[in-house]
Amino acid sequence: MNRIRMLMRGASTTPLLSLLLVVVIAALSWAGIAAPGMLEAGRTATVQRAVSSVPALTRWPSATVPGMPAFGGTDADAGVWRSALSALDRSRQEQPEPLRGLLGAPRLSMMIDPVPTTDDDPDRVGPVPFNKVGLASDPGFLSRSQLVEGRLPKRTDPADGVEIALTNRIAAQLDWKVGTERQWEDLTLTLTGTVEPSGRDIGDWTFINGSLTPLIEVDGGGNRILVVAGFMHVDEITALTDRISDIKTSAWMPFKGTAIDATTAAKAAAQLRRLAADPARIPMHDSPFYNGGLQFRSSLPQSIDAGVARADAMTPVVTVAAVGPTVVALVVLALVSRLIAVRRVTAAGVLRARGASLGRLVALLGGEGAVLGVLGAALGAVVAAVRPGWASGAVAVIPVTLAAVPIVVLPWSVLAEAERRGRHDLGGAGKYRRLRLAAEMSILVVTGVLTLLVMTRGGGGGADPLLLALLVLLGASGTVLSLRLLPALLGLAEARGRSRVSLAALLGPARARRDPVVRAAPVMAVVVGVGVAVFSVAFAATVSGGIARAASIGVGADVRVDAAYIAESGAARVAELDGVAAMAGRGGGSTVEVSSGARHQQARVYTVDREAFVKVQRDSDGALPLPAALSRTSGDAVPVVVSEKLAALLGAAEGTRLEIGGVPARIVGTAPSQAPFGTAEQWLIVDDANTEALDVQDTGLAQLFLSLRPGADADAVGAAAAAALGGDATSTTPAAVADVHEQDPGYGFVQGALLAASALVAALLALAVGATLVLGAGSRARMLAILGTLGHRRRAAGGLVLWEVGPALLVALPFGAVVGIAMAWLVIPQLDLRGFVGGADQPPVQLGGWWPVLAVIAFAGLSALAVLVATGLASRLGAADAIHGDDERVL
Repeated sequence: MNRIRMLMRGASTTPLLSLLLVVVIAALSWAGIAAPGMLEAGRTATVQRAVSSVPALTRWPSATVPGMPAFGGTDADAGVWRSALSALDRSRQEQPEPLRGLLGAPRLSMMIDPVPTTDDDPDRVGPVPFNKVGLASDPGFLSRSQLVEGRLPKRTDPADGVEIALTNRIAAQLDWKVGTERQWEDLTLTLTGTVEPSGRDIGDWTFINGSLTPLIEVDGGGNRILVVAGFMHVDEITALTDRISDIKTSAWMPFKGTAIDATTAAKAAAQLRRLAADPARIPMHDSPFYNGGLQFRSSLPQSIDAGVARADAMTPVVTVAAVGPTVVALVVLALVSRLIAVRRVTAAGVLRARGASLGRLVALLGGEGAVLGVLGAALGAVVAAVRPGWASGAVAVIPVTLAAVPIVVLPWSVLAEAERRGRHDLGGAGKYRRLRLAAEMSILVVTGVLTLLVMTRGGGGGADPLLLALLVLLGASGTVLSLRLLPALLGLAEARGRSRVSLAALLGPARARRDPVVRAAPVMAVVVGVGVAVFSVAFAATVSGGIARAASIGVGADVRVDAAYIAESGAARVAELDGVAAMAGRGGGSTVEVSSGARHQQARVYTVDREAFVKVQRDSDGALPLPAALSRTSGDAVPVVVSEKLAALLGAAEGTRLEIGGVPARIVGTAPSQAPFGTAEQWLIVDDANTEALDVQDTGLAQLFLSLRPGADADAVGAAAAAALGGDATSTTPAAVADVHEQDPGYGFVQGALLAASALVAALLALAVGATLVLGAGSRARMLAILGTLGHRRRAAGGLVLWEVGPALLVALPFGAVVGIAMAWLVIPQLDLRGFVGGADQPPVQLGGWWPVLAVIAFAGLSALAVLVATGLASRLGAADAIHGDDERVL
């Protein structure tokens, strides 16, 4: 108890410094604990965005089979389909976690294929819009809709007619009034009511084609046909089993995208793939021919993989960003601990003179550091537990490490300070200088060795211990070189000050030369802070450039238009649009067998007009290499360009002869596997002129690539092109694709982390500058008191204080810039940024033009502000207080 009381009393003898130490440790503990949780939240956000970007129709696992389930069970909503739904739910329950928890209750719907309806009412004025109506039996219809007009359908004898309901929007487009009849083959359909979505299970409507919005078909005469769904009573279809060959059963399971996280995403993607490979079995009506099972397929695995790739790319970048601030934080924390330690030297000397052992002194001083360290660490940990929470128990190592700093630094600094004074008194400073020189040379040598190792091992190594150690040593080397250059520059300033009238111009550099090592903490803060700022700018420039390049490669032109089928007349209309300078089409897309010797591969074959395509891609960053030989029609082999992946699988290269579906061919060029034609990476290109020779099935055009005239709006031209084609045509531009990637939460989080790292180092810089000036307050006050006695005004104090840290920080700025550039060139190639840019290739390093210079200027401004504030505070420190505190250290 007495020992604890003694420790508390020691900690309270310098209350302001003790409070400062506690606050610093608490703040750093909170930041250290919160960062992993925030990183995990950012990783999860980017995975969830990848999931939400997939349309619901292909996001939710779904399956369709011909026929309909066997009847069984009764239910007010599900009717006779309860047994089938129960079988599907059992299949869902059999799935492993996390997939089981991510899937919602299965849904089921049966539909008789759409056929045209006619209105035979002789009193009808206008014609019935061209239409086809599919008859749906939907167990979930009642629960997700609300009646707008009329009543819901009842079960009837089909010979007397079939009652249906339509959504009000569909009924309006068909011009079908409630209570009227239309003929559907040999059945009479009566519209008994209209409904609208109730807001419940809104995503289910997507899986019933034509339920909310008509599908559009175009017949040979150019007529637009509205394809819609009419909802019968849920059990009505059981009376229409004679149409079993026209019935299809669809099933789907909602996917809870907000429940997936980065930790389990990869496992969930693998389980979704296994779900598609293992069909769900339900009892089917009539022939077992229809009982092939329901294969629940989804586009989610590919999207989740892309999201996981981006999430995985975040961790090494954030780790790199955290290394510098962590080292600076530990150094500044040690500096703050030293502020307390120098005030314990006299007391330690007295205790030593009275016979206290070295171990007892270490225990007392370490105990005082433990009281302050544990108090600050506990405070930060508790606050972090409240918000934002602990990511895992492993983060406890952060506050423990921070709490250990004053435990170690306090006794070590007291004993080292006492020994240093004795060493100076005995003239032993030369040994200290030799040790310092040896340590600095070791840092520089090891930095050079690690730099060579990183440069020679190639890219993609990740943020491993070697790279992290290099980051620490780069900051340390910049600090060492700054502190070594500083005395020489101060010597020049001092020599120049002798010829000036200003006393501060002479005394300032002279005092600053006395102990430049005292300024190691603020110098390191500037070197690391500027380095992180420059690295951040280079990282952003590299990723942004990579995104733009990948988007250009992925789109393939200024504008790309996609559709299931593009008629020649539609392509001609697009070519005549304002703003279109050139157009090229892409046809084909069928799969062929490609052989090279004993090797065989399946590949997509695409057809293009080589000259038109080259013209469109002339100014594109990702232009496909299509040599002139591709359009040659003479010779005994068809010239083709193949993807690099296909060439590698075939063991082929330029000039290699192939067989494509039995037709001789020759490779005249290879191109990157990522192409604007689709997601396939095994493909080959043939010129339109050789399509017949290669015996490629003509499936028409599926894509149009447009180059625009100067000043044309790509979005506007793309929209006009899609409208000119109609149907399912869509347009894409590189800017739109790039915007999607730049808005990704993962990329935004990484940018925020880099900015936060720079801000944290700036705050630590201000703290380090203040601590450095406080350490020199005593000697400065003595000198100012003497100068005051000699008649010099007190305002000279500001200039002297500025000399103590200003030159050191100014010298550190260019070294920080060099460290930042070195980090960019050494670190960025080691990080896998393909997930960020959305491309297949690692983007080349870009420094960002003049932005690094602006980053250096911005950090210099922050440094100047910190120095000015600290100078103002230090200048106001009373001479008596400063001398009294200094006397306590030297008595």
